[in-house]
Amino acid sequence: MSSDQDEVEDEAAEDEWGEFRDDDGDPIRLEQFVCLNLSEMPEGIAVSVIDDYFPETTITRDGQCLVCEIQEHLYTKYWEHKFSAYAFAEAMERAVKRLIHEGHPFAEPSCDTEDVHIFVRWQLRLSAATAPDTLAVSIKSAFDLVWQRADAILENSDSVLILGKDTGVALDRLKRIESKLQDLGYYTYIIKEQPDKVGEGVVQKVMRYALSSKFVVIENTEAAGQLYEIPHVTKAAECVTVVLQEEGRGATWMFEDAYAKHRHWHKLEYQDAALEAAVEQAAAWAEKFVEEFSAYQIATLPWLKK
Repeated sequence: MSSDQDEVEDEAAEDEWGEFRDDDGDPIRLEQFVCLNLSEMPEGIAVSVIDDYFPETTITRDGQCLVCEIQEHLYTKYWEHKFSAYAFAEAMERAVKRLIHEGHPFAEPSCDTEDVHIFVRWQLRLSAATAPDTLAVSIKSAFDLVWQRADAILENSDSVLILGKDTGVALDRLKRIESKLQDLGYYTYIIKEQPDKVGEGVVQKVMRYALSSKFVVIENTEAAGQLYEIPHVTKAAECVTVVLQEEGRGATWMFEDAYAKHRHWHKLEYQDAALEAAVEQAAAWAEKFVEEFSAYQIATLPWLKK
């Protein structure tokens, strides 16, 4: 094919997509979108789609990838969900992070607030060869998945309590654990940083957060208050617990045989540089345990059987 023919075809493509080059261009309806030939969509084009029961989405092209930025607009003045709009928006952002970690083709979650308006955005990235009708179904499914996961995160208190020595270098370790868990989409609590209640003892405070968390992570490299908390949180309350400690170190041998006796309790050793990787393994183990135990209960207990 000659260069002249290439130029003619490029000009024709530009004419076909010209209406989408203007940043202030009007969005199109879903029925118009599914008629577009996305395989020939040039870069530098932004197609906005707004329709009934369809999330507001802007589609661009990045090489061989279609980037669909999905936006949910929460108007706090007319919000009627059982959880506040601000809590739900944060849960949506966390839901996207969790789903990215689970392998879904999402990216760049964000949450912005403008007075009474909250905007939650994230990207769905698919092959440029994806047919428009298939892409539309994927966008709607992605939105529903994030919404449902956000609802579940709030309904089921998808949080993690972090225990361990909380002074000096040891506190830095807890902060690293917290940061990684937040990157994975969890709410986190370092007990030292939570407000105290007059009339409530230390163990009561720890138990309050432990029993409302999905699982507990205990950094056990150095001896500290966690040695007093472990029997209450992990043994008495049977909270799903992962114990992290540096290789060759550890606060005590007193709990070593408990890891073999109790399935809801798990120990992971790590090298300092690999702490974040160990936290990721800890979360994966805890999630798998909760899933398997929940399935067992549903299959076994008559009052939980569907």
